[in-house]
Amino acid sequence: MRTDLSVNNGINFQSSWYDKFFKSIPQKDVNNVAQFNKVGSMLASPHYNRLALGVAAISSQPFMDYFNPKVDRDTATASAIRTTSKIAVCTTVGFAVRGACYNLVDKYVHGSEKEGSTLLTPNSILQEKSKELRNAKLKLHKNAMSTVTALGVMLFTNFLLDAPLTTKVSNFWLKETGLANSSEEGIYA
Repeated sequence: MRTDLSVNNGINFQSSWYDKFFKSIPQKDVNNVAQFNKVGSMLASPHYNRLALGVAAISSQPFMDYFNPKVDRDTATASAIRTTSKIAVCTTVGFAVRGACYNLVDKYVHGSEKEGSTLLTPNSILQEKSKELRNAKLKLHKNAMSTVTALGVMLFTNFLLDAPLTTKVSNFWLKETGLANSSEEGIYA
């Protein structure tokens, strides 16, 4: 039972719009816990986490640029194209780099399902007596190691891949929409 959240000034929070909103959401039980946990663990891995961030960014940021009332229509369109290009390229490269680093670390970390190399696994984790605790620590260690490795690699890929590819993709779409004429090509090249 919910407690009464009334305050001195006579406002009853139980009858407010957000209380009605939360009561309107259907309450469902999770039937397939294994599948639910699989999706959760997949999203917890660094490369799928980067993909989820990219999807969230591409579903919001270009619209903010396009519907910016403080600039003219051509500038807003060009800004939305550049933002979309940057998000698409950076998400693709980030997903690929993090996925490759995750697979590399997975190969050299002693995992719970397979016997791998222990080159990157701390002895404190390997000597853990409880199998469940060891597996949990291994998963956290694997995610942390792959994220750190990917961040090191991405220091280089940001300049070697992301920036040039973003420029090429942006220029292509600006030319396709007719927003980049020949006199402005030097600006974006």
